[in-house]
Amino acid sequence: MLSNTLILVAGGDATDRETILQALSDEFHVVAAQTIEDAMAHVDDSVGLVICDLESTRIHGMELVKLWKARQPQTPFLALTNGHDVGSAVDAMKSGVSDCLVKPIDQDDLRSAAMQLVDAQNESPHIDSQARKSHIDIPPGTSLEDLERAAVEQALVEHHGNRTHAAKTLGISVRTLQRKLKAWGMPIVSFSHSDPAPANGRFTLPAHSGATHVFSTQVH
Repeated sequence: MLSNTLILVAGGDATDRETILQALSDEFHVVAAQTIEDAMAHVDDSVGLVICDLESTRIHGMELVKLWKARQPQTPFLALTNGHDVGSAVDAMKSGVSDCLVKPIDQDDLRSAAMQLVDAQNESPHIDSQARKSHIDIPPGTSLEDLERAAVEQALVEHHGNRTHAAKTLGISVRTLQRKLKAWGMPIVSFSHSDPAPANGRFTLPAHSGATHVFSTQVH
C-alpha cells in the first residue's frame, strides 16, 4: 500500500518541505532530515524513496547519495535541483539517482514522479536503479532544457506519440507535458507502430536543442 510507504526528505528549505508534504502526505508517510546524520539514521528503515535537495546548505546531496547507496543500493532517489548546473544533475544520475526535478517544485510533477519510482521499486525491489537506466550521450554545453526536451522526444517516440503514456514514463502529468510541448512549439506527431524506437533505450542529445522536471532515464 502506498500509504504505508516511507519517504525521506533530505535537506531543502521550509517552503520546499511544505510543498513536498502537501503533495505527498495523502499517499505516503513523509519524514524530513536536515543533516546527513539524521538522514542516515533511517538507512536501515524500510524507506521507499529518498527525495534529496542537491543544493541544500545543510546536506551535501551527492555525499548522501553515495553513503546511502553503499548501504542500500536499491533505494530510489529523486533529486531536486535549482537548474543552474546541469553537471550536478548528471553526476547525480551517474551516482544512482533515478530522477531529477527542477525547483520551484510542481506538486503534480512531484507526485507523479514519486508514485512512479515507488511503484517501480515495489515491482522490482532487488533491481538496482542503475540497471534500469538508459544511456544518454551528453555533449558539452548541453543545458537542462536540452536534456528535458530530449527525454520528452524519446518518450513520445517510444509510445508512438501517445502523450498519456509518454507523460507517465516521464513522471509528469499530461497537462504538464502538453504545456511544455506548446511552449517549445513541438508538433504533435503520431508515430506508426512500425517506426522503431532507438535501440537499447539509447538516444543522443543535440548539441543545442533549442526547452522544470528535468529528465528521467528509466526504461519501462
